[in-house]
Amino acid sequence: MQQFLVTVKGEHQRADLALLTELLKTITTLSRSHVKSLFHNKRVLMSGKPIPPSFLLSTGTHQLVIIDWNPEELLETNARPSKHGPFLPTIYEDEFLLVLNKESGIPSIPHTPEETETAVGSALAKVPSISDIGYKGLEPGIMHRLDTLTSGILVFAKKQEEFLRLRALWKTGKIKKTYRALSGSGHPLPPMPFTIDYRIAHDVRSKKRMIAITDDVPDKQIRGKPIKAVTHVLKAAQSMASGLTEFTIEIETGVMHQIRCHMAQKDFPILGDTIYGGQPSSRLWLHAWRLTLPAVSGIVLTLEAKLPASWPGY
Repeated sequence: MQQFLVTVKGEHQRADLALLTELLKTITTLSRSHVKSLFHNKRVLMSGKPIPPSFLLSTGTHQLVIIDWNPEELLETNARPSKHGPFLPTIYEDEFLLVLNKESGIPSIPHTPEETETAVGSALAKVPSISDIGYKGLEPGIMHRLDTLTSGILVFAKKQEEFLRLRALWKTGKIKKTYRALSGSGHPLPPMPFTIDYRIAHDVRSKKRMIAITDDVPDKQIRGKPIKAVTHVLKAAQSMASGLTEFTIEIETGVMHQIRCHMAQKDFPILGDTIYGGQPSSRLWLHAWRLTLPAVSGIVLTLEAKLPASWPGY
């Protein structure tokens, strides 16, 4: 075991970020992914107990312990290609971009190098050179993430200059992200379109759940600083036969569980999303359907992930 003293100067800080800051003093090539792998393997202890990477440390100095500390191991913590080859369908590819259609149940990124059957693993099997792009480590080339149970478009940069260009564009709102979602709620539909702009924060009652900040949510029910989140519900279609409502949704921001949390707050939880009150189902019926972005050439690309064959009415 190796002890580390980490100092938090602000009100709160995630444990993985605080530990990363301390470790970077001696291992300058570390990334956040390297450190998160230690947490996910329950090798970071506080007061003798494992803590998750999202654990919030208060202002002051804290003692964290790493089990089986081996700096060389962290230096070798890189994502590996899928053992089954590029198993995810390719939506689009050119010399700058690789765009995949992720299946529900497949993680976007691995937590450890041994976890190879991820979107990153599939991308590495197709284009090994992306291992040197972007944040490297366990997140090479990937521009954004989808929840494991969400399907649809994932974008990878194949060149470092393209990664930096897209990362800047992602912050400007010039990349449009459109989703399709199903809800089994029987509530009447509001007039279309409508916008949900509640800020979102972590719910202190659950490590897996976010919470929309409305007027009746007390401060003690959230942890961390609320984050701006804007969701536009563009249209909806209800099926009397199935009792389902299909929504077309566009998001301006990309906060964790944004659509799931916002739609549940409006009484339309996603089908299969039991964390937010959705009816149980075989999967989470949320699909990253369409993405529009300016290419290097100046042409605007409209990329579309085909709906899964199991999608009702497809």
